[in-house]
Amino acid sequence: MRLHHLRMRAFGPFADEVVVDFESLAGDGLFLLHGQTGAGKTTVLDGVAFALFGRVPGARDTNRRLHSDHSSADQVPEVELEATIGGRRLRITRSPDHLRPKKRGTGTTKVNARGTLVWLDGSGPDLTRLPEIGEVVSRLLGMSADQFFQVVLLPQGEFARFLRATSEDREGLLERLFDTERFGDLEDWLRERARESASALAERTSAADRIAGQIVALGGTEVADPDMEWAQNCLEAARTDAVECEDALTGAQAALDRAQAARDHGARLADCRRRGDEAAQRLAQLAEGGAELATITAALEAGRRAAPIASVVEDRDRAAAALATAESECARLDAELAALDEGAPLCRTSTDGALDAAIERWTAESGRWEPLAARVDRRPELVADIDRIRDEMDATEQRLGEMGSFLRHAPQRREKAAAELAHAVAARAQLPRLQAERDRLGAIARAVADREALEPEIVRAEQQFLDAREQHTSARESLLDVRERRLTGMAAELAGQLTDGSPCAVCGSVEHPLPAVSDSATSIGEAQEAAAVEAAQRAADRRSAAESARAALVERRTHLDTTIAGVTREQIDADRAQNTADLGDAERAAERSSSLETALKAIEADIESVRVERGDADTAQAGRRERLTALRDTLEALDADVAEATGGRTGVAERRAELAELCRRAARLRDARNELVGVRQRRADAVDRLAEKCAAAGFADPSEATAALTSEARLSEWETMVLRASRLRAAAESTLADPEVSAAMAAEPVDADALVASLTSARQMRDQATSRRAVAVRRLRDLDDYVSQFWAAADVLAPMRARHDELQGLAELVSGRGQNSRRMSLRSYVLAARLTEVLVAASARLHQMSSGRYEFVHTDAVGPRGRRGGLGIEVRDEYTGAIRATTTLSGGETFFASLALALGLADVVAAESGGHVLDTIFIDEGFGALDPEALDLVMGVLDDLRSGGRVVGVVSHVDELRARIPAQLHVVRGESGSHIRMSGALGVS
Repeated sequence: MRLHHLRMRAFGPFADEVVVDFESLAGDGLFLLHGQTGAGKTTVLDGVAFALFGRVPGARDTNRRLHSDHSSADQVPEVELEATIGGRRLRITRSPDHLRPKKRGTGTTKVNARGTLVWLDGSGPDLTRLPEIGEVVSRLLGMSADQFFQVVLLPQGEFARFLRATSEDREGLLERLFDTERFGDLEDWLRERARESASALAERTSAADRIAGQIVALGGTEVADPDMEWAQNCLEAARTDAVECEDALTGAQAALDRAQAARDHGARLADCRRRGDEAAQRLAQLAEGGAELATITAALEAGRRAAPIASVVEDRDRAAAALATAESECARLDAELAALDEGAPLCRTSTDGALDAAIERWTAESGRWEPLAARVDRRPELVADIDRIRDEMDATEQRLGEMGSFLRHAPQRREKAAAELAHAVAARAQLPRLQAERDRLGAIARAVADREALEPEIVRAEQQFLDAREQHTSARESLLDVRERRLTGMAAELAGQLTDGSPCAVCGSVEHPLPAVSDSATSIGEAQEAAAVEAAQRAADRRSAAESARAALVERRTHLDTTIAGVTREQIDADRAQNTADLGDAERAAERSSSLETALKAIEADIESVRVERGDADTAQAGRRERLTALRDTLEALDADVAEATGGRTGVAERRAELAELCRRAARLRDARNELVGVRQRRADAVDRLAEKCAAAGFADPSEATAALTSEARLSEWETMVLRASRLRAAAESTLADPEVSAAMAAEPVDADALVASLTSARQMRDQATSRRAVAVRRLRDLDDYVSQFWAAADVLAPMRARHDELQGLAELVSGRGQNSRRMSLRSYVLAARLTEVLVAASARLHQMSSGRYEFVHTDAVGPRGRRGGLGIEVRDEYTGAIRATTTLSGGETFFASLALALGLADVVAAESGGHVLDTIFIDEGFGALDPEALDLVMGVLDDLRSGGRVVGVVSHVDELRARIPAQLHVVRGESGSHIRMSGALGVS
């Protein structure tokens, strides 16, 4: 993989578009990426990572905010990378998901991530789907995103942690870099099979225990270790008990049959005797009621003969009642008609012809009044129309007065509204100028305030820089003093490591006649030197941070002075106050312009509307006057005609109603007289029919027949009583004639209670025996079933337990437990082999960087307190021949080891990915702990890395590297965002 160009916009600290030309930087094979803390050095690497994989390394990808805070919210963040991967040149453009302001309203909306891949060599179709782009990049690189982050963007801090980590922590990183998932799947598969086997074994064992428990519950004896002999004995005992219960049931059933036969015979005798006593008692009761029964029989015979006459009696009574009603109605109608017709009364002796003549006379008189009545009916409508027209004329006159007043004052209102509108339009034209002036004055006021607040900060920053520089100088002097003192006591330090019989690391002699002795008061050890180095580095960091802070504040003050341009606070406050007043007046006047324009149009429309309305009102008023005159003339003529026709005695409508009522009452009287004649004839016919019916039924007169009448229900009751008495006498005589009843009456009484008690006792004994037998049979059947199940469970359990023990042992072995003495899982074993390859590759570089002193050693020893092993890393010191823990290395030595380990891991991962050549790698930080000699050694390794065309990018803020690496990419921090400067590259100054 070789990088050509990187372009970023609105990404991280880069607000404006920046372009990194890797081809120019890669001319010498080694370039430096440096800048102030927080300027965005690591963001350049994040841009490369995001363009390739759509994510950034490490914790920065969590809750990431890739959109630049220095750019506007609607600026789209974008990264574009042009590179050659796997021999194919391509350009990838990506934009992360971000928030932009809504086009309508307030708030923000989320914009999803997008990307494109263009083949610059024309070797394939362009891609726009993010999953496809990621798949193509991973296939060409031959590694995943995590692997790329570790072997191309070498994070020194993380590899220092990896160097000193425990086996468990180191295993996590190695699993991300090497594909050991299939071995982990095998471990999981064995563990799952072992869990399934344990579950099945437990289930089988539990089933056997449950069956044994059921056998005990059914009557077996409980034992500690149930076996088949015990189960067979329980079954035999149950069979013996079942046979005994069967014999007891047979005897109880025979005793019950004898008691049942005796009780049935006694019950038959008692029943026959009871029936005989009841029959004799019934005959005696019938003899006592003989007279009453004869009376009922006679009344029943008379009622049956009188039944056909009942309807004729009812007809006679109804006809008599109808005659009385008709006579009463005729009398009432005659009296009402006489009271109503005072002028020409009619009497009861008047004939129907006289009534018809009166009706005809009254009808003719009502017809003569009809035309005048129709006119009279319309009189209220005429009066209402006159009143309504008069009210309308009054309202119209009032409205005409209002409209006249409105039109007289309308010109003045229009002129006033037009003047106000002209003033508002002029004020609205001044708004843009006043608003621009307000923004300019506000910016100057803020700059004045910031300038005043910035002075104390600059003074403090100057003092902090002087203090930091003094501390750094003191720390450097202290470090040089410590190193000089350690070199002075180095002979004593080496002598302290000598042991009898072991060769000297300097001369190789196994004899040590006069080892140097250290002065404990002045001797300096490795830990003290490392502490001094660390203190010097911290002081240098503080000095660099203080210098950067001071420069940023001075640059900000210069920018503010340019904005202020010599204006004082008093001048700007006075100008802002005047501008605020003028702008407020203009805004208030401008806000009224729309409403004033609408009001002017409304006034003109109202004037025109009132003029039209007044013309319409004058025309309508003239028509109402003519209509009112015509209605008054019609009303006067009607009143004159009514007075002439009635003579003032009554009204026309009242007289016509009176005549109509006379005609109606006369017609009702005539109809009532005709009905009375018919009712008299019906009554005479009913009396004649009743006399004929009584004679035919054998009654002397109608009164005798009426006395014999009774209801049908009563007749049915009497007939039922007679029939029931006859049947009771026949049944009682038949019962007494029965031979069994006669014999029972002659025999001695039976003790039924004693027989029932004997039967009950026998039945209870039989039921108890039946229950015992059923329990015994059910228990025998259940025991037979459970014993069979117990046999089957015992046959399966033994081979299942043996297979589970074998499977469980194998699962524990591959998981690093059980008989695994190294406590290494299968996956750890595979990773240990990969780690060995990494350490072989890393040892070559560590040997070079440490001047042949150190090399890595892999150890698979078990960790402390039985913790898992297999992934241990130690170093062999060639000076002493001892194998040391990595935690004993100094700060510079730790950097050597970490860098060598990172490079070795990069080589192995590249080989694992199919031999893909990594033409470009980045080394991020870690050079601050090196002295000049160590830095020379590291630079030698970096020179070896760039041999063969490989490009190495070093990310660091160490000043010494600027002099050693000519090609540099400088990230400069600013208030409006960072920008990039390139120097020493091909064609760049």
